[in-house]
Amino acid sequence: MKTKKQVVAAALCALALSGGDVFAQSMAEDMARFRREQLASMREFVKERQTDMAHYRDSINAQYADFLKKTWGSFNLLRQERSFAPMPEPPVYDPSDSVPVADVPVPVVGVEPLPQPKPDPVTVTPDQPKPDLKPVPVVESKKMIPADFYGTRVQVSAAGGSCRHLSGVSEQAVADYWTALSAMPVSLWLDDVQRLIDELQLDDWGVCQLMGTLFKAYLPGGTENESVIFKVFMLNQLGYKAKIGRSQSDLLLLLATETNLANTSFFNITERNGLVRYYVINPHHRVLSKVQTSASEYGNDGRVMNLAVNRLPNLSNDIETQQLTFENRLYQIDYNRNRVKYYESYPCVDFSIYASAPIDRVTFGSLKEQLMPQIAGKSQEEAVNFLLHWVQSSFRYKTDDDQYGYEKWNFAEETIVSAYCDCDDRAVLFAQLVRNLLGMKVVLVYYTGVHLATAVHFDNPRTTGSNVEVDGEKYLICDPTYIGADIGMAMTNLGNTGVKILPLQAVEPQR
Repeated sequence: MKTKKQVVAAALCALALSGGDVFAQSMAEDMARFRREQLASMREFVKERQTDMAHYRDSINAQYADFLKKTWGSFNLLRQERSFAPMPEPPVYDPSDSVPVADVPVPVVGVEPLPQPKPDPVTVTPDQPKPDLKPVPVVESKKMIPADFYGTRVQVSAAGGSCRHLSGVSEQAVADYWTALSAMPVSLWLDDVQRLIDELQLDDWGVCQLMGTLFKAYLPGGTENESVIFKVFMLNQLGYKAKIGRSQSDLLLLLATETNLANTSFFNITERNGLVRYYVINPHHRVLSKVQTSASEYGNDGRVMNLAVNRLPNLSNDIETQQLTFENRLYQIDYNRNRVKYYESYPCVDFSIYASAPIDRVTFGSLKEQLMPQIAGKSQEEAVNFLLHWVQSSFRYKTDDDQYGYEKWNFAEETIVSAYCDCDDRAVLFAQLVRNLLGMKVVLVYYTGVHLATAVHFDNPRTTGSNVEVDGEKYLICDPTYIGADIGMAMTNLGNTGVKILPLQAVEPQR
């Protein structure tokens, strides 16, 4: 039986424990209230920040609309042609020709620099800071509508609405449409852009192409000229250097890129931070000699685009199969039609970009499955020879002018799909096969204005033939357009023609 003291002690202990529970509950309530207050404060801060950014953006857009109203300057267009002397039919190796039994050096007249990877965003000067356009999480209750990006279904906010149409292509008409776009829900549009850049894994060119998708979604029924203004408007909001060009009744997208674009008209203009080159994106390949544009810059600063392909956009699969025949064997190569359509939009960039671009996983898997059994267990020389002959004989030849009516260069996936290809397409595809299947070092060999071939470095120094020296190492000429020729055989008609070397990014063989 408990004593009186024990009963009192037990009662006091129970009271203390009860008080502890009350205290703990009070602390939990205080913490929950504090978190709610902090969250509300943060939301208010974000809202104020977004309002400040919107006001800043509105002021810059209003200022630029005033610039657009002023008479545009006229700029004569230049063009860096990089094409090839017509080769109606690819030459066929004649066994009676002399075969190199020793090294035959090919004179190298230059080595072009590797295209640099996409740079970090330009840091803007502090006197006029750019708004922070980091993505805002998509609110579940936000109304969304579907859109199509190269066969890939995406969701964008239903934030378009009515926008006045473009009344013409005069300075005043363009400025009025720019002002109308400024009154639209631009903040929501930018939220969509930042989210889709992450979802689709877009590089600079992908961002540029995304603008066309958004225009159709936000402003359905718009004209091509209105699309050009929309693209420039949005690219400017994102910090890119872009301008609206005009040629007669057509408006044109003008892009500043650090990547050299061949066979593409351009002009140079002096801006705040120096000379800037703007290229005319001319999808209809119109003949242009000059273009008009506002000489004024948008905002305080901007960055130029980098069109090197460092990652593939995340596109839905639309798988088709191309059948190729080599030595009475059928090769069935799968490819993603959506990827090919995306690549078809690319302007003519440096050859090395085509030969260094990542290969679509579907296409590479199919190439590996079909080709690796044919080269497994072979020496480097035997394996490269097989791939060389496979490219030489599996594709029909036709010049770009005959096939397209203009100079067009293809990524490896495009060549596999195309009915025909020429020397640059074959060189790019062969280089990709050797790099990705065998992990060997390859360079492109450019006979200026005449021809494009490749050269491969072999581990065995006793492997001989026509070759070029790159960084102290011997690379043997491998020409996918010289039908029947083995490694180390250069076209006899090119003789001692000097070549430029186009290095490629190193790559580990894909698995």
